[in-house]
Amino acid sequence: MRLTDLAVLLLALPGAAMAQGYGRAQTWEFSMGGLYQDSESANGSGGSSFKMDGALGLGFNVGYNVTNKLALSADFDFLEPDYTAILADENDPTSTQRINHTLSEFIGRFKGTFNFMEGPFSPFVEVGAGWAYFDSNVADGPPITGCYWHPYWGYICSNYYDTISETEMTWGGAVGFRYDFAGGGFLRANYSVYEIEVDGDGADPQLSSIRLEYGWRF
Repeated sequence: MRLTDLAVLLLALPGAAMAQGYGRAQTWEFSMGGLYQDSESANGSGGSSFKMDGALGLGFNVGYNVTNKLALSADFDFLEPDYTAILADENDPTSTQRINHTLSEFIGRFKGTFNFMEGPFSPFVEVGAGWAYFDSNVADGPPITGCYWHPYWGYICSNYYDTISETEMTWGGAVGFRYDFAGGGFLRANYSVYEIEVDGDGADPQLSSIRLEYGWRF
């Protein structure tokens, strides 16, 4: 082997090692982490309004890296923000009801991610769409009584409540960065803005959040 050939081989080895240690192409990944969703408010018809406080939540992500730059994934977020709702009577706008409670929120979305760099550190952009489920935890009518037979205690009856809830479509995107460790782990952070498609005359609310997660490639 000539000296020049040996030099070319030695120079190529670090790049090959990096590609093997940090390569994302054709790998699955799973991550979990925390997120902070900012407060949001919306006005409805007839003087009704809704204000949701900022809240911490838990998020999960499952994805597949098609190449080192392109990935497809799904997010699942769970939050319980406090909210204030003002409900106006359709026949008498001066008559209102105020509700202070805690909202149960679940968001599931499908995303496409483009990483700008193939190395261990890369900024990225995302676009996605999915559905957001909101449960007001406020009863929607009188309770329903259900009974069952227990072999020791006999008949046991409990009251169950249907609650006011909605499922809406959501779409938007995010910007962020990730760092891949040689062992297969990675850190990822992003800032996202997603619009909620709601019925009615008011403007569609936007949910903005900061997300930090740790994951594993396999």
